Amino acid sequence: DRLEPMDSLGVDVARGGKDNTVIARRHGMWFDEALTYPGTQTPDGPKVASLVIAAKRNRAPIHIDVIGGGASPYDLLKEAGQQVIGVNVSEKALTKDKSGRLSFFNLRSQLWWQMREALDPNNNNGIALPPDPQLLADLCAPKWELSGSTVKVESREQIIDRIGRSPDWASAYILALMYTPQEHLYGLGGAHRAKRQQY
Repeated sequence: DRLEPMDSLGVDVARGGKDNTVIARRHGMWFDEALTYPGTQTPDGPKVASLVIAAKRNRAPIHIDVIGGGASPYDLLKEAGQQVIGVNVSEKALTKDKSGRLSFFNLRSQLWWQMREALDPNNNNGIALPPDPQLLADLCAPKWELSGSTVKVESREQIIDRIGRSPDWASAYILALMYTPQEHLYGLGGAHRAKRQQY
């Protein structure tokens, strides 16, 4: 079957030599293999921005984690005229779960939970992830708790403390799952408003 156009990129930027910069690419609900670069190969914003632009197709929106190392490449991508959405996962959640009954402690919890919902076989949405053992391990890494009706997924720092590494692969893929209309179809203002309504 013909591959659908690229709909989204998720970018998790390395936070040091031990971490990895990971670019995830989504075509519909089919996710391509991760593009991964050791932190030593992505020492600054220009290098990350150039790799992201090279990976982009079909005017796909770029979703990049702007906490820590992602701020510089975000600024450079924006200056280069790319449709880039800076995602601060510590901000408040934008929606509830699929059932409408659960809320989220923050945006990070929401994004992880939405990947969990997407991978639920009962949803039958045709999602396809690459057979990558690192991605599988990352997706299984976080723990979560329910306080009343609020879901809280543990922080990146808590995961690192517990398993000894950062879940870079999964972090990029949950960003790639985000939905933002393309600017050339809806205009800059409409795209940024729409991203606040739907993922």
